[in-house]
Amino acid sequence: MNYLFDNRTGVIACPKTLFEYKKENNLLIFNFVAMDSSLESYSDIDNDDLWRLNVVEVFLDLGDDFYYEFEVAPNGAVFIAIIKDRRIMFVDDDFFKSKVEIKDDTYKVTMEIDLSKLSVKGPIKFNAFRVEEVDGFQILEAINPTYSNTFHVKEKFIELK
Repeated sequence: MNYLFDNRTGVIACPKTLFEYKKENNLLIFNFVAMDSSLESYSDIDNDDLWRLNVVEVFLDLGDDFYYEFEVAPNGAVFIAIIKDRRIMFVDDDFFKSKVEIKDDTYKVTMEIDLSKLSVKGPIKFNAFRVEEVDGFQILEAINPTYSNTFHVKEKFIELK
């Protein structure tokens, strides 16, 4: 597992988040360990504005002119959409599963994406993120920082190895 970095500065983030991914046949698996969390979720309603509080996220580009955004909050609520031209389009999520485990002030999230139910048109690229609200300030973390206040920088996606 690798640590996520502060999205604005590129240094190891605090609170710390561990992240790893793997591909098993047609299944992409993303694992997060989000430490020192308040465990607060913005909402318990799927596809609500979960990014407004604590959440882990994966953006996934399958070679099209859009990318997928997957979010999982500590309470298990999910956000699954296609982002195209900065517009959000919610999609059927039969290709996505997630699991959350909480122990003390740490939550672990596993996301599974079944690529056999999606159209892969090019190299698979992604970026992984965490948002943690601390004293009214959003801490933004990334496996490949965008060096900005947003995660939506497709040029910072990295190729899945």
